Amino acid sequence: MHRRAFVTGLGAVLAAPLGAEAHRGHLMKPRNRVRLLCAFIMLRLTLVTFVSAVAPQPASTSPQDVAFDAEGKPLPGTTIPCAPIVEKRQELGCYVVGRPKLGALPMQTPLSWHLDNFPNRTSAEMAKNQYGTIVEAFDRVWLFTIAPEDWRAAGAKHVATVGPLALDPKVSEYTALYVATTFRPGLSSFVHRHPGPEAWFIVSGEQCLETPDGPIFGRAGDGVAVRADVPMIIHAIGHEVRRNFALILHDTLKAATTPVDDWKPRGLCRH
Repeated sequence: MHRRAFVTGLGAVLAAPLGAEAHRGHLMKPRNRVRLLCAFIMLRLTLVTFVSAVAPQPASTSPQDVAFDAEGKPLPGTTIPCAPIVEKRQELGCYVVGRPKLGALPMQTPLSWHLDNFPNRTSAEMAKNQYGTIVEAFDRVWLFTIAPEDWRAAGAKHVATVGPLALDPKVSEYTALYVATTFRPGLSSFVHRHPGPEAWFIVSGEQCLETPDGPIFGRAGDGVAVRADVPMIIHAIGHEVRRNFALILHDTLKAATTPVDDWKPRGLCRH
């Protein structure tokens, strides 16, 4: 029933005894009339409050429900590529923290990605070689190095070794693209591929990578590497904010990332 009709009807019912008593010549005392009027007003206020409480509420439009920043722009790494770290304006998003040209890589033995922590940048500089990159992210100083699996950085706290990296011996010069990403659960990348191998190390939270070969799940402390030219989409899953590093080791003459339109994910990470 419409709120106005419902309240008006109740008022008519309450007023009816007044009319009947008056018709019989028994007028209601002024004090009783005032009490009845006050009771009727209180009833109307109670009904209005009740109807307002049970009325349908609009759906949430919180900016956290969508992959946009406070200015309404897409978060880097979702529907648009990762942005340079100097453009970072909020915690969420994907940002390029290093892009060194490494030149020709030694192919005599399989290579991996080493992640090491140092107490400060000076000590990291002392351990860095020609294939190393220093990054300051997630409240720590990191040294990223492309080297054989058994290589270790002097004076470092070794965090992880991810690999081996499937390299192409025909590539004459490699570039390492390093990104740091912070996604809340539910955010994902656009569908894309890389011309060289990609590797991840998960600092916190969980993620799922879907490729034509199926899903690859990972959580904090895990590392994974995939070969070049694999179509993919990556999702932040679970209940915690996911923070990770990624390495794209690619031919310097080619773009690091290319959008994909010849493969559609099956949603395997969302099941």
